[in-house]
Amino acid sequence: MKIKILFILIFFLMGCTKEVEKDFQISFSKSTAISNAIELASPGVVGIYTSQEIIKLYKFKTRRGNVKTFARPWNTIKSNGSGFIISKDGYILTNAHNVRENLMRREDLMVNDTSVTVVVPGGEAYSASIVGLDQISDIALLKIDGENFNYCNLGDSDEVKVGEWAIALGNPRNLISNAQYQPIASAGIISAINADFSVDLMTGTLLDNMIQTDASLNLGNSGGPLIDSNGDVIGINTFIKNDSQNLGFAIPINFAKKIANELKLKGAIDRRFSYGFNARQYLYGNEKDQIGLFIDKVDYNDTAINEELFRGDIIVAVEGYKIESLEEIKIVLIKLDVRSGDEIELTVLREDSFKNVKMTLGEI
Repeated sequence: MKIKILFILIFFLMGCTKEVEKDFQISFSKSTAISNAIELASPGVVGIYTSQEIIKLYKFKTRRGNVKTFARPWNTIKSNGSGFIISKDGYILTNAHNVRENLMRREDLMVNDTSVTVVVPGGEAYSASIVGLDQISDIALLKIDGENFNYCNLGDSDEVKVGEWAIALGNPRNLISNAQYQPIASAGIISAINADFSVDLMTGTLLDNMIQTDASLNLGNSGGPLIDSNGDVIGINTFIKNDSQNLGFAIPINFAKKIANELKLKGAIDRRFSYGFNARQYLYGNEKDQIGLFIDKVDYNDTAINEELFRGDIIVAVEGYKIESLEEIKIVLIKLDVRSGDEIELTVLREDSFKNVKMTLGEI
């Protein structure tokens, strides 16, 4: 009987040992992967320090009734954030809000001068030029002079899966100044992908298809990289939900790469385009309880290619998105990130039946 109990005890202890060993291996594997990823990406992560001189515009009427404008210094805004080098010749990705105050809601204010300083790991500081920025996507491309900079490898955000490890690197609350200017790291998982917040009409910023993570993000993390367990950048950390904990969101790096390439070529993102038609809100349906856009006029000589549209068509959707105003068409096209020359599909009500028609956006 004693021998039987002894064997049972041995088998039990062996099972416990295997479970402990398994847990240790998982924990060791996780910590090793995360530390290796941080070691790979950290040399390319930088602190962004910005000083912006804001002027206020004043308008007045002369005795002759002419309106004149003059400006006076209003405020100097200083801020810090994060960024990451993407090439050995010193191109840097960050958030646009790190380097340019969004004054969309203040027509009386204007940024007069901006200076940007980039601090690389180790503490060396560089003056950065703004190659281009886009406040709709909240992406800016900077450049520092030099060569052979350490840079981050850009991954493929289309391959990101929920549950994968995610590491945020950056300069939260300027803490890199207390850590020999080495980036601060926090780890978590990918909580969700394709998180949509539509367009912030107050700032005009696009908040769609975001990567959600529970890695801790704080003020100053904006613009820094979200990396995977291989050390590859999968997103740009951009914002957190203020009323929640561990709800951070990053711009997918594939989208950021597209914007960065366009900024490098043109210095800005041109989202101006022509529809080639005039339209107004219109009630339709048996109960007149549906809202669409009634086309009053189609200009076939416009730069837009719109031969499939006719006067009297009622536009009810753009690329499958229901619309009720011209402003909503604009929002949908921002979500789709289209440019002049791109083809889009409209759903129209024509003679009591719905039809899908194509049109090409024209240049302005």
